[in-house]
Amino acid sequence: MPHFAIMDVDAFLRAADELFDRGPHGHLIPRSPAYAEVSSRVEGMTTANELAVLNLAASLLPADEDYLEVGSFKGRSMVGATLGVSGPIFHAVENYVEFGMQGADARATLDRHLAEHAAHADVRLVEGDGFAVLSTAPYPRDIGVYFYDGEHTSLAHYLALGVAEPLLADEALVLIDDATWPLVARAHQAYLRRHPGWEIVRRWDSTGNDDPHWANGLHALRFRRPAGAPRRLHPDVRAALIAQRRAVGPARKAIWTIMHKAPWLVPLAKRLEPKRAHKISPEDHAT
Repeated sequence: MPHFAIMDVDAFLRAADELFDRGPHGHLIPRSPAYAEVSSRVEGMTTANELAVLNLAASLLPADEDYLEVGSFKGRSMVGATLGVSGPIFHAVENYVEFGMQGADARATLDRHLAEHAAHADVRLVEGDGFAVLSTAPYPRDIGVYFYDGEHTSLAHYLALGVAEPLLADEALVLIDDATWPLVARAHQAYLRRHPGWEIVRRWDSTGNDDPHWANGLHALRFRRPAGAPRRLHPDVRAALIAQRRAVGPARKAIWTIMHKAPWLVPLAKRLEPKRAHKISPEDHAT
């Protein structure tokens, strides 16, 4: 297909430095009040700071590249990304497995929020497992900006990069939520060691879990496709995808189903889960 421009990640990084002012305690605060307004009007977990970054990324997309989000919940992140941006196609993927019986309500809320706040944009929602959707559904145009806020396991974050790579433009910006969590850092470092073309170019780390400014951290990665590299899943990604589809994914779905039917099991599940993987400590912060 003819290609008119590329996503300029360096331009994004320069513009990102102008997005924020320093608050009274040294915290970054968006200069525009629009992102705090979105946070107050649209249900969700994405912070105003993160919305500012997503919106900037979407606004810099070339004319022939699109935006892809995995993990939309009730639509706050997508509403923020589309704020004042109408050029690209915005693809959203969500499966609502973790929300149990509340999934239908979350989907209805997402539809309402998009209708009320993002009607100007071309938002296309696909409900289904993100890894299955990304690895099987072709996209007619390159993805210039990819935001991942889906399942949070080491395998999932490895696959988050692997299944998206064939869909990305030759230069693309990848934004990963909850990136200060140790499990995410380990997954990304493992993927970057095995696959050329990737680098972490900016870290907005949180000071602790559920930080009001950066939630659990947001990292920006640049992908540049090596010359001559084919657009297909790498063998290790295919193997990881099989494990996710046949074992890990179904097991997690079963666990979530059981916990929604028997909520008294939730405290037990939390005790069994390795806390260090999802707990932010000072040594996890970027210097």
